[in-house]
Amino acid sequence: MIGRVLAAVAMLCGGAGAALAHPHVWVQARAELVLDARRNLTAIRESWTFDPEYSAFAVLNLDAKRDGVPDPDKLDAMAVERLEAMAETAYFTTAKLNGRPLALKAGPAPKARFSQGRLTLDFTLVPQGPAGPVRNLVLSFDDPDFYVAFGLPPGEPVTLSGSPDCVLKLNRPARQAKEGEQLIPDAEATGTPGAAAAAAADYVGRLLVACP
Repeated sequence: MIGRVLAAVAMLCGGAGAALAHPHVWVQARAELVLDARRNLTAIRESWTFDPEYSAFAVLNLDAKRDGVPDPDKLDAMAVERLEAMAETAYFTTAKLNGRPLALKAGPAPKARFSQGRLTLDFTLVPQGPAGPVRNLVLSFDDPDFYVAFGLPPGEPVTLSGSPDCVLKLNRPARQAKEGEQLIPDAEATGTPGAAAAAAADYVGRLLVACP
């Protein structure tokens, strides 16, 4: 699995500097879960803000005017490339609908923006096929190889829209990975089966939706 993830993360990270331990990239994730009137899941709108080191590497050579501001068209082209690459990792988004795994695909027009030294990637995921009305939905953002550490920012990072009868609950992770904090040696993460996933387990939050 690590080879698959590293290939996708290499595109995701745009050449971010090497480190001696996992994780290598830190993301603060926000999401909007969209249901229709029949309680079908129609979209997951995600917004990821990256750590400053990753952000700096990601926007290298995207500033044609050399004014310190990445070109909007190049940012959006990069967003398309990164989202295509993340298909190999199921977009680091795991979903179960009514107890069964839910396959997702990318929606149209991903966007990227750069502000105050941080890159944010905005994109939409949709079910690959008809999924049926939501009775319960469980969603998480995680990398089982712990190359990327996902966190949930303070406040209300997740919202639910389209069905007022449904209830959203956010279970925050037991621990929050701090930017720059490396938690498991690379050799152990890549050489010991299950070690990375075990280290990552305490850092994964879950979103729960229940509909009557």
